[in-house]
Amino acid sequence: MPDHSAARRRAARSDLVPVVAVVVLSALLLGLAFLWGDEPEAASDPVQARADIARAVDTSRARHDAEDREVSGELIEPLSDEAASVPRTKAKPKKQDERASDLEDLRVAAESQVTKIHEVSFGIATFNVLASKHTDGGARSSWPGSGWRTPQAAAYIRSSGVSVVGLQEVKSGQLSGLTSSLGFQAWPAGSDPDNSVIWDPAVFELVSGDAFYIKFMHGTRMQPIVRLRHKKTNLEFYFLNMHASAGGGPHAASRAAGHNTAVATVNRLKAEGIPIFLTGDMNDREAFFCRVLPPTGMVAAVGGSTAGGCRPPGQMPVDWIVATPDVSFSGFVNDKSTVARRVSDHHYVWATATVQGAS
Repeated sequence: MPDHSAARRRAARSDLVPVVAVVVLSALLLGLAFLWGDEPEAASDPVQARADIARAVDTSRARHDAEDREVSGELIEPLSDEAASVPRTKAKPKKQDERASDLEDLRVAAESQVTKIHEVSFGIATFNVLASKHTDGGARSSWPGSGWRTPQAAAYIRSSGVSVVGLQEVKSGQLSGLTSSLGFQAWPAGSDPDNSVIWDPAVFELVSGDAFYIKFMHGTRMQPIVRLRHKKTNLEFYFLNMHASAGGGPHAASRAAGHNTAVATVNRLKAEGIPIFLTGDMNDREAFFCRVLPPTGMVAAVGGSTAGGCRPPGQMPVDWIVATPDVSFSGFVNDKSTVARRVSDHHYVWATATVQGAS
């Protein structure tokens, strides 16, 4: 009698080809859907993201190799009589070079998605909040006291949606009022910080706090250097914040010296290869721009250029946000209403910072 079982096994080998092809195609499509998904958290760690890409490509390549072996008659398990009797539609498998092209497209698209994760934008501001000692029985006692002004300052920060602020003239009561109202953290947070950097802990976490020192008016004052890590991308940034001397004569000389100390500090930190921001009440406009930006290569949120010389922007407050050239700025705002409403004797200045292609 004829060997019908052998015939069924031969039919099973040929009929399994389209099934395997469909499974492989489905897996590839699922891989593309996973790698091109909209959830940024899935690849927040760039190292893990690249490992996932390599694993997905290796898996797809292994499946294609298995398909080749199955088509050539290897790795075929006998099917049951019932399975062998199901009608099949034979599909022509892709050629090896076509599959290699598909895998390369998958890899390039996935790597492109990881690159996008290395772009981060956030709001940054600078604000001289007017020290409480000036209004609470001081030289500006006709102004509202800090008990009213501090919640108003917090409202400006909250409405702008920024994640980092460089504060000047902030006394301990004002700092605690701002951080508790906003849910922000601060460094330093001592009894009389005067200059402090505050940030949203949902966006950034503290890596380290340091300082540089300048002569301010009649004494020496600490200027904070804060290193923060962006939680979603693990990118790190330096935020320097300073308040330079005001006035003429010897104060003008100490102001210039303070600017020069900031230049030296920025250039020293640049060796670490991460973006650097400098905020503050510089008590100068054009002089600050031309003294600090050319030797550091920094760019200003308000605009201007140092290409081929020093060309400051047309409208400049004395309150500045500048950064190393791996940062671009948009949406610059110089809000003067803080002075009109007597919240502070300085403007509230903020912008959106974007870092592209950082690693």
